[in-house]
Amino acid sequence: MDKNEVLLTAVQDTVKKSFNDFMEQTLLPTIDESSVKAARKEVERMQIERFVRGRDVSGLGDEQKKAFAKQVQSVFRGDREGALKVKANEALIGEQDNRGGYLVEAEVASAILRIAASVGTIMKQCQQWPMKTDELGIPNYTGSFLTGSYVGVDLPGTVTGLTFGQAVLIARKWQLAFTVGNDLLADASVQLADWLLAMAGEALANMVDQQGFIGGTVTTAPGPFVGILNTPNVQKYTLAATNTTYAKFGVISDASNMIGQLEESILDGAAFYMHRTVWASLRVQTGSDGLPLLLFGGLASPATLDIDPTGGPIKPAGSILGFPVYTNRWLPSTSTVSQANTPFLIFGNMKACAFGDKGDLRVAQFESGSFGGKEVALSDQRGIVYKHRHAFVVVLPQAFVVAYTAAS
Repeated sequence: MDKNEVLLTAVQDTVKKSFNDFMEQTLLPTIDESSVKAARKEVERMQIERFVRGRDVSGLGDEQKKAFAKQVQSVFRGDREGALKVKANEALIGEQDNRGGYLVEAEVASAILRIAASVGTIMKQCQQWPMKTDELGIPNYTGSFLTGSYVGVDLPGTVTGLTFGQAVLIARKWQLAFTVGNDLLADASVQLADWLLAMAGEALANMVDQQGFIGGTVTTAPGPFVGILNTPNVQKYTLAATNTTYAKFGVISDASNMIGQLEESILDGAAFYMHRTVWASLRVQTGSDGLPLLLFGGLASPATLDIDPTGGPIKPAGSILGFPVYTNRWLPSTSTVSQANTPFLIFGNMKACAFGDKGDLRVAQFESGSFGGKEVALSDQRGIVYKHRHAFVVVLPQAFVVAYTAAS
């Protein structure tokens, strides 16, 4: 690389960093800091992927991204020609299929969903179900494990009845709202498109993870979906009496007992899920000899001896007894599980959950109104609102075991 190329690369890197700094500061007043920083991390990961591989996780090329940014601008200018596709009725009412806002093109919607799946546990690991209607019934087997029978000479074989229940995916509307300055929107750049895509993908993955792990309950629902921790008939593993804190969880003994509660057919693809602070505590448990228990009980191979500090929602942060450990910010942290009868850890197979994708992703803009307590009309900004309809349900509760601290 000659001097001119080196100089050009340095200038490009500086511009990109300055742009990312500017976007981060612009979004912070309306979106919490952790979400903005996570989005920036995703944007920078996409930029590195493009530099190394020529294409990032979104699957969109530079021209497609610029076109998306221009489409967003077209919506803001009220320019209908060549802008986002418009539904029959432009009122932003998403509860009815024949009404809604401006539809994002299928390729862009797919790109956002790919980004979400690259940063979120539920969208990455659950069974995916396309939804053409607002409700979709999914059969789930609720009977005993099938064995069949041997047929005798001139004797009829026995007939086994199949017992099926039904889990229902019911689509609900999710939205993300944030503000971007009009001056920034004047330039439809690849960097702007990266941020528009990453913000939507990161936020969607976060919300789906929150709903999938925690969500609402059957009786009181702070969220539209019932998460694994609140799903009836999920298996429960309670620590021995007086062990009223997560720290009393035996990373070998208790983990082994939880594994034993799942049928063999479910174990293929099963994993442990916990908050990063819980994993930080469990992975350093020591025996009477002072040696880490996982050194021999779960980390005997070179692959598992190398704990990945960058692991998390989609990449294992380690393993226990041969099963990967995934950490997620929505699961109970050490500050919330130092009391009796509290869930703090999940072992199970995410393929026993279903994520329903309604398909359409919409984008809308607002020239006035309060976003994050700030009137955008007085700040020369526009409010951007993404909307997507999806569903989540635990199809087979018996595929999960939730660890609880002792009742007393």
